[in-house]
Amino acid sequence: MKYTLLLISILIYSIGYGQTLLWSDDFEATATNWDLTLQTGNNDINANNWEISDAEGGVTPPGCGVANNGNKTLHVTCQGVTCPGTGAIYFAGDDGMFGQPAETNIRAALVAPVVTTGETQLELVFDWIGVGEANADYAELEYSVDGGTSWTSIWSQTPGNVCGTGQGEWKEESVLLPVGAENQADLRFAFNWRNDNNATGTDPSFAVNDLRLYSNAVAGTTTADFTTPSFNICVNDCINFNDASVGTNISAWNWTFNGATTPTSTDQNPTNICYPTAGTYDVTLSITDDNGTDNVTYQIMVSTCTGGPTAAFAVDTMVVCKGDCISFTDLSTGDPTSWSWSFQGAEPSTSTAQNPTNICFDSVGVFDVTLTVTNGSGTDQIINSVTVMDLPEINGYGDTLIDIGGAAVLLAEPIDPGILFWDPEETVDCPTCLEVTATPLITTTYYPSLIGANGCIGRDTVLVMVNFEEIVEVPSAFSPNGDGSNDFVHVLGIGITSIDFKIFNRYGQLVFSSTDIEEGWDGTMNGEELNQGVFVYTLEYSLIDGTNGTKSGNITLVK
Repeated sequence: MKYTLLLISILIYSIGYGQTLLWSDDFEATATNWDLTLQTGNNDINANNWEISDAEGGVTPPGCGVANNGNKTLHVTCQGVTCPGTGAIYFAGDDGMFGQPAETNIRAALVAPVVTTGETQLELVFDWIGVGEANADYAELEYSVDGGTSWTSIWSQTPGNVCGTGQGEWKEESVLLPVGAENQADLRFAFNWRNDNNATGTDPSFAVNDLRLYSNAVAGTTTADFTTPSFNICVNDCINFNDASVGTNISAWNWTFNGATTPTSTDQNPTNICYPTAGTYDVTLSITDDNGTDNVTYQIMVSTCTGGPTAAFAVDTMVVCKGDCISFTDLSTGDPTSWSWSFQGAEPSTSTAQNPTNICFDSVGVFDVTLTVTNGSGTDQIINSVTVMDLPEINGYGDTLIDIGGAAVLLAEPIDPGILFWDPEETVDCPTCLEVTATPLITTTYYPSLIGANGCIGRDTVLVMVNFEEIVEVPSAFSPNGDGSNDFVHVLGIGITSIDFKIFNRYGQLVFSSTDIEEGWDGTMNGEELNQGVFVYTLEYSLIDGTNGTKSGNITLVK
């Protein structure tokens, strides 16, 4: 698609606009105006939360993030044992592996109404930083006009820029509010944070500062206007149109698209308007507001295009930890016939696949990713960078050999600051301690792990070998006389994971059956006590090391 504008007027359509500040909030003395605790979905034990403080200090864009500068912000932070610090940081979860889930759905909502009665053409401007993870860990801007009962999303966070220091880079954002936010007695804003516990994501989480609500309308005027990404397009291209009109309480939009497959529309912002035939076509917008009507006509030039491709791609995340592997998705236009990828600092370093996967970065630094696409008309190239962060360092000690049923003392020595945990945690007495006692039933590799301040996880290994001995027994006699001693017969052993235990009388009749190792036979059948005698048992079992076995024998019931 060509991007030369046909009409200079769309670049200067805002001349003559007036801008009036209606409301602002810099979070310095307004904490009570916000409810930071509104749950919008599942929130796990390590869910992240909202905070208003200067632990993530506000900075004039495009400055880099700082802490404790005296300028408060609203930001997402973490809490609990998984929290490595303060400010706009978050715990992306454990992906179900470590017993530390952190799925979060939490809204910070303005509870002090903003009045926009008689105001139109609203624009909310704010400063923010954040990376998170695209479509998984992110914030949304929402608005409500019914006292916070229902909310409508009007902006979603995408991973923002990161300074060379690893801190987020502040950015100014401008969001045009829909007509539904105009002329309201109770307009409220909210930021809704969510993360999905997939253990993938990058700090900073999200922080916002200096909210400013403007009206861009000029009182008493009605001026129709609109914009589109390009007025020069190719045959079969589909484009969107955005209303840019000025008026008081605009109530109707009437569009005419000559030459398009959709000839008319009454939407404020029509989308997917397609032009199948080359030519020059009028686009007319007519609006109606409290002051009357106005219309404007621009021309769309549709050409038979023969130009090359435009290279473009998307990636899981542009900030990863050392050792991470990510995937790339081709977004190039122009129907490329070949793709040539170069991954600096990664393995593999090249690919000719359209959508390469499992590209692993094992070195720390900032590395270029280059995509060159080719079709019959030529080539195009795009270069983006991936930032690879280092892992925190931790050492583990205590490699040993124990007998089954024994214990081993293991030690962890963090070299860098962070949050310590042991994996697996099921057979250690304190999953977050420097010194632990491990009681594995089979040979186990333990990973002393450290979550660093940048969210990356470093690990070491400690091997505990278990001298496993198969011990499975069934007593040869028992006396179910109610004296509290030897009243039941059980399957006994170490490391048993499953059983199928059956007992028969001398006639081959089944008198007891169980698959529960904790359940024993009390010498009864159908609730009736049996006489003393000799019974036969069969046992099938599985052990924790994966082996299976069978046993059979006699049990004497003694009265």
